[in-house]
Amino acid sequence: MGLDIQLDMIMEDGLMERFFGRLDAEPLSTYGYVWPVDMINVTHTEYDVESVAAVSTRIREAILKIDEQHENGNIVLVSHADVLQITQCYAAGLPNVGLFSQYRFGNGEVRAMQRSETSLPEPAPLDPPEKA
Repeated sequence: MGLDIQLDMIMEDGLMERFFGRLDAEPLSTYGYVWPVDMINVTHTEYDVESVAAVSTRIREAILKIDEQHENGNIVLVSHADVLQITQCYAAGLPNVGLFSQYRFGNGEVRAMQRSETSLPEPAPLDPPEKA
């Protein structure tokens, strides 16, 4: 990516993971109950989860704050997958940010964030949740 790496690092609470309400600390398979609803309603709070719209607002505020402090610099965001996927879809201008779960990150994956839908990887449809 040709970046000039600086060792200055800040911790920004606005990048914390998405709150998953009653499903917090439950098996990963419970995401399968929330993500399909995210796709059709970005303001839902089923199971008391933080909505996609609320995460988008929180991330926008955090990025504006960070950008103010690092004008004309490259910024590396490190967070949890939902937050990074929502951020990337929001920044790319995806008409429905609720589709973020189709643009999943691999563990440790690094992506350049751009303001274009063409910067997103090919979407990967969700697998249905496992039956209990």
